[in-house]
Amino acid sequence: MVRTWRAAMLAALLAGCATRPPHVPFGALTDGVDAFVAAHPLAAEQAIRADEVGRTASASYHVVQVRGSESPHRHVAHDLTVFVLRGQGMLTLEETRQALAAGDAAVIPRGAVHWFANGGREPALALVVFAPPLDAPDTVPAGPR
Repeated sequence: MVRTWRAAMLAALLAGCATRPPHVPFGALTDGVDAFVAAHPLAAEQAIRADEVGRTASASYHVVQVRGSESPHRHVAHDLTVFVLRGQGMLTLEETRQALAAGDAAVIPRGAVHWFANGGREPALALVVFAPPLDAPDTVPAGPR
């Protein structure tokens, strides 16, 4: 009973998030996502851009823009939580492929090989939480799949 209630509550909360435009009033995003992206554009030759927008003692928060596809990689020291704010694409996590779109979230445990391939014409946009905070590069290429 408790498990069913929690699942229903989570589904209702996530459904409510998907019906309104994204607004993330955190750190550098206080003026809104559109203003932040305009001030931090993804250059024509860039496949991915990540900008830290805030941090706490236990996590750092990044706006990530993806055009095209990431290369398969893993993070040795960080768990990630990804909240898709705009766009759509395919997340490959180990051997599982999952379509993601605005309003969806995904958890990527440290060490798991993963990558995101944008499925739209415009860059996909996500708020990505690194736990613990990202203080040094932690992307290890996993090679082609």
